[in-house]
Amino acid sequence: MQMQKTLRFLAILLAAQLLLALGLNLGGPRLAAHPGDAPLLDLAGRAVDRITLEGGEGRSLSLSKTSDGWVLPAQDDFPADADKVTRLLERLQGLRHGLPVATSSGALKRFKVAEDDFERRIRLAAGDDIVATLYVGTSPGVRRGHLRRDGDDAVYALEFASYDVPLKHEDWEDKAILALPREEIATIQIADLTLRPQGDTGWTAQGLADNEALDIEAAGKLANKLAELRIGAVLGREKQADYALDEPVLQLTVTRKGGESIDYQLGKRDDDYVLKVSSHEDYFRLPGYTGDALVEAAGRDRLVTTKTGDDAESPPEAASAN
Repeated sequence: MQMQKTLRFLAILLAAQLLLALGLNLGGPRLAAHPGDAPLLDLAGRAVDRITLEGGEGRSLSLSKTSDGWVLPAQDDFPADADKVTRLLERLQGLRHGLPVATSSGALKRFKVAEDDFERRIRLAAGDDIVATLYVGTSPGVRRGHLRRDGDDAVYALEFASYDVPLKHEDWEDKAILALPREEIATIQIADLTLRPQGDTGWTAQGLADNEALDIEAAGKLANKLAELRIGAVLGREKQADYALDEPVLQLTVTRKGGESIDYQLGKRDDDYVLKVSSHEDYFRLPGYTGDALVEAAGRDRLVTTKTGDDAESPPEAASAN
C-alpha cells in the first residue's frame, strides 16, 4: 500500500513538472531556433567597411575602410592596424550559437548585454546598412564573455570578451607606420657621418678621421632599428612645447633608394620621447626603451672606433664587412 502511494505521488510530481515546463516554454520569450554550430552573426557576402565600438559613459571608437585600407576617422584617417581589424572580423565571423545561458529579457541587465547597459556594443556596417550589432557583457571566465545579438534575447557564453575590443585609439593604430624595408636604405646621415650599405652585410662610412674606423656591426644594428621602428602612439599634428624638439637629442636623415630623404627629429621627455618624421604630418610618441635604444645606436661613440696598430693603415672609406 505504501509503495502504491509513493508511486502515485511521484507520478503526480512528474506531471506537474511537465506542465510547468510546458508553461514556461509557451510563456517565455520567443527565440529563433538555431543549430548549435550556426554563425551567431550572419556576415556572409557582406563587405563590412565600418566598425563602431562603444563602451560605457559615451566612449566610442570608429574604424572605416577606404581605398587605402582601414583608418581611424577621429585621428585624421590615420592608418589602423589592418591585421588587427582583420582578426577581429574573422573572430566575429567565427562565433557560433551553442547553448544559451539565459533566454529571458530580465537577464540582459544581469549579464550587461542590454541596449542601455553593456560593456561593449559592436556595430558592423556595409555602406549605409547596419549588418550586425553585438552586445558584449560580463565575463564568465578567462577569455570568455556573455554575448547577445541585437534582436534576440538569447545570451551566450563564448570565447570573446570586452578586452578584445579596446576603446583607445592607440590600441588600433598601425604601430609599424614608420617601418621601411632594410634593403631600401641608401644612406644614413648623422651630423657629419654618412653611412652607406655595401653588399648584404657591409657598410662604408664618410666623415671619419684618419685614425677612426666604422663599427660594421653597430651600423647594421642602427639600420635595423630604423627599418623596424614601431611607434607607441600618435600625438596629433599640432606641435606642443613639451615635445622638446627645439633641442632634439637626435637628428638624422635616411635616404631611400630612389632619392627620397626622410628627416628624423627626436625629443626627450621625462619618461618617453617624441618623434617627428618629415614623411608624415603627425608627431609620434616613442616608449622610453625604444627612444633610448635608438639614441644609443645612433651615437658616434657606438658607430665609430679608434684604429690601433695595423688597422691604422686602412683608409677610412674602406670600412666594410664581407
